[in-house]
Amino acid sequence: MLFLSPIVLALSIYMAFTYGVLYLLFTTIPVVFRETYRFGTGVAGLVYIAMGVGNFCGWAFITAYSDRSVVRQTKDNNGVFEPEMRMPICIYFGACLPLTFFWYGWSAEADVHWIVPVLGLFPFSFGIMGVYLPIVTYLVDAYPMYAASAVAANTVLRSLAGMLLPMAGPPMYDRLGLGWGNSLLGFICVALIPVPTLIYRFGKKLRGMGLQL
Repeated sequence: MLFLSPIVLALSIYMAFTYGVLYLLFTTIPVVFRETYRFGTGVAGLVYIAMGVGNFCGWAFITAYSDRSVVRQTKDNNGVFEPEMRMPICIYFGACLPLTFFWYGWSAEADVHWIVPVLGLFPFSFGIMGVYLPIVTYLVDAYPMYAASAVAANTVLRSLAGMLLPMAGPPMYDRLGLGWGNSLLGFICVALIPVPTLIYRFGKKLRGMGLQL
């Protein structure tokens, strides 16, 4: 399904990148806060609380709003549900992802007060919940007969990215610095923002063209 379905492939690449840079942040946060802000190992670990708060807030928002949004769209569509109705909320959450890299990267590069880069981690951790949950739900809705295979294809690709991208982090930051290194990731996130929009607009057509299993 990863190679025969353009929808599964596009969403898997999108999720793989976001998942990979999440783990990249996980592995570089201790280095940044120990070397730039002279935090001890234990104190540097507390920085992850900011990402945990962002994840919780993103999950709470999705839980409260996503299904209500789908119900409203279904009513507006004469009572007919379409899987693409999962995508609009994903578009807005996806726009939160690049904010972290510009905010966190350049504030750490400038060595401003530590609270600034810590707060900068919130948009990504908030946004990734609104990307991950709608995409997984969309794959289940779009492929009810093959939901396990569609989700598995997505999981395999994002797990590979979660393994490989953190390995590229230290050389990238050594070469580009915290500011431009994180900005590069931010620009890629910006380039990927249209992916949920394209699925929302053309997903139904693709599903009807016989391109999927």
